[in-house]
Amino acid sequence: MAALLLLSACATSHNTDVTSSARVKGHAPGDHVNKVIVIALVNDSKIRTVLEDRVVSALQERKVEASPSLPVLGENYGEGKARSEMAADIASRGYESALVITLVDVKEEMHYTQGGMNYAPDIAVQGAMGQTYYVRQNSVYEPGYFSNDKKYFLESNLYRLQPEALLWSAKSTTVNPADVEAGTAGVAEAVVSRMAKDDMI
Repeated sequence: MAALLLLSACATSHNTDVTSSARVKGHAPGDHVNKVIVIALVNDSKIRTVLEDRVVSALQERKVEASPSLPVLGENYGEGKARSEMAADIASRGYESALVITLVDVKEEMHYTQGGMNYAPDIAVQGAMGQTYYVRQNSVYEPGYFSNDKKYFLESNLYRLQPEALLWSAKSTTVNPADVEAGTAGVAEAVVSRMAKDDMI
């Protein structure tokens, strides 16, 4: 694996944080990738389709030639193939690089938010009940509560296909996406924006 240079840390895009990224040492400024095939490694064909399409669209908006892998390679492309064999085969189809996005882990975390007094300084209260309510509504006790977060941890690796080499890598976390569309949109925007910031596209 090529030596990678750690770049800037956390960046946020809607529900997704890119927590770290790194690119190959010796990267020449302006040495951008093109003709990218986007491969999402998730165990759900619907999510894979939507995620690949979202990332492809985000790349195309930045004038990068890109295609989703599912229509090109099918669902079970990697079975029985060595990684070097796959890289050579994909390159033979006209692609120069591959962006592989892997769902690494999913975790649910419970958090407790401490209750307390929503405090306002003492004020002399006179007059009707409505005035009392208006003054005191900001000094009412608020109970604590539990909340659950569902976190999706992803890793994105950008490879040159021929000769095969890892060019760039990033880790991201998506928290409580409302649905597949929202989650994949957040990942696509965050990952592609970081690729641009790191001078890969």
